[in-house]
Amino acid sequence: MYNKKEINKEIYRLIIPMILENILQISAGLISTAMIGRLLASDVSAQGICIRVTDTLWCLYKGISVGATVLIARTYGEGDAQKCKKIAEQTLLTEIAIALFFQIVLFLFCKPVLGFFTKEQAVLLKAQEYMRIIVFGFPFIVVMSVVTATFHGHGNTKTPMFIAIIMNLINIVCGYVFIFGALGIKGMGIRGAAVSLVVAQFSGALIGLYMLYNKNGLLRNVKTEQSFFTLDRCCIREIYTTGIPAALESMFWQFSAIILSKIILSYGQLSFAAYQLGIQAETVTEMPAIGFGTAATTLAARAIGKKDHELQQIYFKQLLKSSAAISICTSLLLLFLPHYFMNMMTNNPSLKAIGALYVFIMGFVQIPQNLSRIYNGTLRAAGYKNIPMYVAGFGIWVIRIPLCLLVAYILKWDILFIWIVIALDQISRFLLSVFVYAKKNKIFALRTAE
Repeated sequence: MYNKKEINKEIYRLIIPMILENILQISAGLISTAMIGRLLASDVSAQGICIRVTDTLWCLYKGISVGATVLIARTYGEGDAQKCKKIAEQTLLTEIAIALFFQIVLFLFCKPVLGFFTKEQAVLLKAQEYMRIIVFGFPFIVVMSVVTATFHGHGNTKTPMFIAIIMNLINIVCGYVFIFGALGIKGMGIRGAAVSLVVAQFSGALIGLYMLYNKNGLLRNVKTEQSFFTLDRCCIREIYTTGIPAALESMFWQFSAIILSKIILSYGQLSFAAYQLGIQAETVTEMPAIGFGTAATTLAARAIGKKDHELQQIYFKQLLKSSAAISICTSLLLLFLPHYFMNMMTNNPSLKAIGALYVFIMGFVQIPQNLSRIYNGTLRAAGYKNIPMYVAGFGIWVIRIPLCLLVAYILKWDILFIWIVIALDQISRFLLSVFVYAKKNKIFALRTAE
């Protein structure tokens, strides 16, 4: 018999640091954006173009690390510390190789890649400058991603939070110094922003490795039979067959965001700007629920590793209840105070009117959107690694993009209907996740009972 109060405490011990980390990341991002926003418009555009490219690669790194989190959590549940270390190190070794490959490719061929997004020479030249500096941070991004995955897999979300705090503080301080000039250092503008980012990423990676391998580190005292540099094909295959679908799931969003941006731009710059601000407003209310998907993956994988289906079901139900309670509150805020959230973002009346409509409609999908994370995280942990990718693919490529194209270019309906289609996408994904989970739950109940 399990104590549900203790289980709730365990859940919130995992989730609260992730929520705080997310709030910090968003806040630090806003501060960095504000600093760059004080430079020339071409600097802002140059950074924005580079972020499109690096965010796509981040989806790949993060997805592979999600695969590592699932396997480490499951192995941790089985009590096999050696295999946990092996999974972490095989992920680190192979992801660094991938990062170095993209580092070289983008350093040498950044002009044609960035030229896909813009033909303006002033923007393109600055984007190349920025990209050729930030590529040196790719290996450090990978290290931080794997460090986070390793700690999350062991049920420790506090350490990654503290690393993120230090890294973001370094980025803010160095950003100010290198962008505008201070302490005897000449301001470098957009190049300074790139340098500060790499310095912060290097610091985060160094601290992360220290936390893993210092004398009291998580992996230091775990002995393995093979050296760090020996590749294990079976282990790597398991990591990547779990992680690549998670990466593709995120990449679907990145690619669809480009198409959706073009569709919304067909309604004019005002509608697109309102959409961007509306997303920021929605993000504020998403922060409390953002950690539930990771918690679902970690806890379900651990329970499955223990072959304890009852515990897995308790985790699942308690996560659903907690997420639903938070989502109801955030949903009500968006439904009843959409203009308040838009007032936080802009003082332009036209932007407020269009954006408030988007925020209001998104209020209806907070519950399905947030609960979907728990269903998909649990399915991924149970070994159904492709299902969340298929669900995301269905919502984006069968519902969102085709219907938005229909509304914008054929029916030529108002922007309101684009917002409704986005909501339908979220609802369809939730219903599909619930349906698939109901079908698969009985199967992995039998697996854990074996």
